[in-house]
Amino acid sequence: MAANLCDLNDVLLCTPLAGRTWMFGGLLLGWVREGGLMLHDTADADFALLADDADRLEASFDALEQAGFQRIHRFPGVAGDATEHSFRRAGAKFDFFLLRVHGGRFAYCNYGHGADGPVRNHCEIPAQSLEEIRFLGRPWLKVADHDAELTALYGDWRTPNPSWSYMDGPAIVAREPWDDSSYDLTRRLIAC
Repeated sequence: MAANLCDLNDVLLCTPLAGRTWMFGGLLLGWVREGGLMLHDTADADFALLADDADRLEASFDALEQAGFQRIHRFPGVAGDATEHSFRRAGAKFDFFLLRVHGGRFAYCNYGHGADGPVRNHCEIPAQSLEEIRFLGRPWLKVADHDAELTALYGDWRTPNPSWSYMDGPAIVAREPWDDSSYDLTRRLIAC
């Protein structure tokens, strides 16, 4: 994962997305709590960017794909505004969440499957400015007050909780059914 992240950072610095994404979720949690990647979560890295930069992300797709980062998911599906894009490289997944600023909060969505079927979670966390840090020998961005963000995402983030699930996280403010028929781009490519 460390090599993939370094390569991802190098690619993004040469795209319209340079300086527009920041460490998010488990990637930020690992950096803060463990001083690096979480050993039990080395197959997934989360990033955030403002929804206003969606066109910059899309303009970076070719460079990412040329570097071996394959597009695998587009949430909520292939139609309408995207709220998240996922890539895969060497068995690792890289998620880019598109956040909207709403009343001093970052609003975003995540997706999963609950007891009643596919679910779209609407989430909110404090909106913040960003600051640069060094991680894996590269410059990265993170929110200025990582404690506030991690508390909003995880509650007690300082204590490892193996049973924690993003489907029950404290940032969720609403849920709704989700049509999961077209988010998996790999399934769509195979079907064509």
